[in-house]
Amino acid sequence: MSYEATQLAILANAFHAIADEMGAILIRSAFSTIVREARDCSTALLDAEGNVVAQAEMIPIHNGGLSEAFRAATAQLDLSGIGPDHSVFLNDPYAGGQHLNDFILFQPIIIDGELIGWAGNTAHHLDVGGGGAGINIDADELIQEGIVIPPLLIEMSRDLHGGAIERLIFANIRTPELGRGDFYAQLAANRTGVERMTELAGRVGVKAIREAMAETLLYAERRMRAAIATIPDGSWTGEASIDADVRGSTPLTVRVAVTVSEGDMTLDFEGTAPQVSSMFNSSRSSSLASAISAIRSVLADKTIPANDGCNRAITIDMPQGSFINPMPGRPVRARIEASYRVLDAIHDALSQAIPERVPAQGYNSTTGLYLTQARDNAPMRIYGDVLGGGYGGALGYDGAHALAGVLSSSRNTPIEAIEQIHPHLRMRHYRLVPDSCGAGEFRGGLGFSRAIEVLEDGVILSYYSDHFVYPPRGKNGGNDAATGSLRVLRGSEVINLPTTDVVPLMKGDIVELSVGGGAGWGAPEKRAPERVATDLADGLITRDFAQRHYSGQM
Repeated sequence: MSYEATQLAILANAFHAIADEMGAILIRSAFSTIVREARDCSTALLDAEGNVVAQAEMIPIHNGGLSEAFRAATAQLDLSGIGPDHSVFLNDPYAGGQHLNDFILFQPIIIDGELIGWAGNTAHHLDVGGGGAGINIDADELIQEGIVIPPLLIEMSRDLHGGAIERLIFANIRTPELGRGDFYAQLAANRTGVERMTELAGRVGVKAIREAMAETLLYAERRMRAAIATIPDGSWTGEASIDADVRGSTPLTVRVAVTVSEGDMTLDFEGTAPQVSSMFNSSRSSSLASAISAIRSVLADKTIPANDGCNRAITIDMPQGSFINPMPGRPVRARIEASYRVLDAIHDALSQAIPERVPAQGYNSTTGLYLTQARDNAPMRIYGDVLGGGYGGALGYDGAHALAGVLSSSRNTPIEAIEQIHPHLRMRHYRLVPDSCGAGEFRGGLGFSRAIEVLEDGVILSYYSDHFVYPPRGKNGGNDAATGSLRVLRGSEVINLPTTDVVPLMKGDIVELSVGGGAGWGAPEKRAPERVATDLADGLITRDFAQRHYSGQM
């Protein structure tokens, strides 16, 4: 290996290590459990033009949209006089953001007066104001979902630390202490990125940094084109649907035509359902990030660096006015559900070309679950969590159990952390659900059930989810997985709820959420008998399930 190639490898790994350290600082400094425990945040380094060159292994859909946010900011802001005291701040989904809860921050990396790049991050904030604590499911315009922050160029010494911007933002948030703590954790993460890049440039020089950034993008592009070239040339169509709009009954369908030609790929989403008046629209940035993640997840080469060079081989057309690229002003709070259907539709198409690489559909949904309580002369309590389900099976392996979906990758919030911060709640159970997987030669992973008892009056449940009606679909003869459900147990009464709602609760109520598993891959009769026996012994499936799906292997 030449000296230049060796130095490039060293610097590329240094960029990645810096992004990882930024992520560790953000998580360890955060106040809210949704960042500190669930890790609903991401960090990255960008070049001077705003291309992501390295990212921490955190939330794929966040990192995939950072460059979109930066480009939107540069279109609205004059950054010609940028200095080390500046930062770019936004959350507007129609200016490169994803939804209002995701605060995005960029800080310039300036060495000897020269801009060489940016440290950037995203963090999900527990509350951003709007028409109601938790989730305002009746919002029919963006502004009802919370405070909208267009790209702002702020001077940190003037506008923060009690300055005008900080006071304005957090005067509109119900949990200002938590929000301010998470915001300053974001600033600390970016500052770490700037310091480490400055130290690195001091060792190797600014010129080497610039060259390494550019070459890292080109290297990822070459690798991506080579990986796409292993897919046969052709065109295939796929589709996937979320259950329905808020209080609706008609599924909302994402349709895509995937075309591969000599290492290039085109995704055309013509025919996707039109935008809706509810929060189930997906911002363009979120939809684009999910499409890129969908492609990367099924390529044979799993070691391609995750940066914006990968995107150069893919052309994406998302019709404006569809619910995956809505017109400005539409609500997008639950945008993750439509984004997951973007991923599922692409996988549905590619399963016709490379069936051996595409997994069965996982639960592939985020359940955003909020329990809020307003109190007299005391801060509002807001419990919020983001919950996943089981993964789909695939050739050679069974699906994983009870994880956040592949686009979010949030961590499991420990019960102890929830109860420590929320004394008005008690976790009654948190367990896997046997038989929630789809049967197959390679079965899906299990979903889980979580039951939360409300210990005080005045608590409001608000949430969104999916796959309560239509289950995750099997592939290559595999069976579908179980659907999800949410119900309130009130004494002897059972109140079954739809995929999204707002429900006043009473002291003693138990909120019981069950999410489904992943679907199966391959015909169930091909499953190895010893795998069936192990699943039975481990309690993952019941004997009745085994007899219905694997009778020939028992």
